[in-house]
Amino acid sequence: MSIRIFGNDVNFDAPWAFALLALVALALVFELRRERTRPASLLFSSLGLLPAARGSWRTRARWALVPIRLVGAICLVTALASPQVVQASFDVPAEGIDIVIALDTSSSMSSSDFGGQQRIVAAKRAINDFLGTLKNDRAGVVTFAGEAMVLSPLTLDYAAAQRLVQPLEPGKVLKDGTAIGIGLATALNVLRSSTARSKVVVLATDGDENIFDLRAMDAAQLAKTLGIRVYTIGVAPTGRGSGEVNEQLLKDMATLAGGTYNRASDENGLRNIYREIEALEKARVGSRGFIETNDASLPFVVAGTALLVLEILLAATLFRRIP
Repeated sequence: MSIRIFGNDVNFDAPWAFALLALVALALVFELRRERTRPASLLFSSLGLLPAARGSWRTRARWALVPIRLVGAICLVTALASPQVVQASFDVPAEGIDIVIALDTSSSMSSSDFGGQQRIVAAKRAINDFLGTLKNDRAGVVTFAGEAMVLSPLTLDYAAAQRLVQPLEPGKVLKDGTAIGIGLATALNVLRSSTARSKVVVLATDGDENIFDLRAMDAAQLAKTLGIRVYTIGVAPTGRGSGEVNEQLLKDMATLAGGTYNRASDENGLRNIYREIEALEKARVGSRGFIETNDASLPFVVAGTALLVLEILLAATLFRRIP
């Protein structure tokens, strides 16, 4: 049971206690009837000997004892209902997602046909934007060409990963070529010790595998065995060079490893794909609701007890009735 009081949400852990208000109501009716049928009296030889006078202010104000007692009883019943003031209510991911971005940095990524800019430049911007949106998920980065390299291990320091991505240039550092299988296997190795509920690799390439030390489909089978989903992205501009990507291979890899294949023909498309993948994984994992509460029973206990004690004291002193 929950109600809103003065802008705060209040939950009652034992709402059944409010059934006691029925007894309070019966007691109130009984008391009112008793007050009406049993006026105060005093034996006196003759009323004519008493001066005519209307009731004093004490007599007129004695009715206040009943509402004081009523409010006190209501406070104690409310305390029995265990009121809890909700301080915060929020959802967090049930488990963090560990995600590794695998990026092709072969020389073909230098082609300036991706929305009028180099493919690598658009890819770095999209990755930088994606890393900037993460909050509770660890992210790592792997680059591959003819061989592969771990650029950033799994981390929550997204700014550090972004700095490592920025200086990447195609056809440098790593031997040229397109070893998709090796790139995927290196990303899987980063996730090997992960205990996250959701483990994901997002692999983007603009070509077809031409180095077969480890076949791409064999790496995808390994991902399936390890319970790691693989999402593949074909960096495939609509103009020159659009036929370089082996889309069927990327589709087969994603299908085998429980992910999906997406084709990006410009930077905005690439950005959207990364975001959609993250949203999909969040939906898979779900969230847990947390409610932070503070017990509010004590103020009602204090108020109820104080009011009942006050009523007893007033009835025995200031508003005492002479039998």
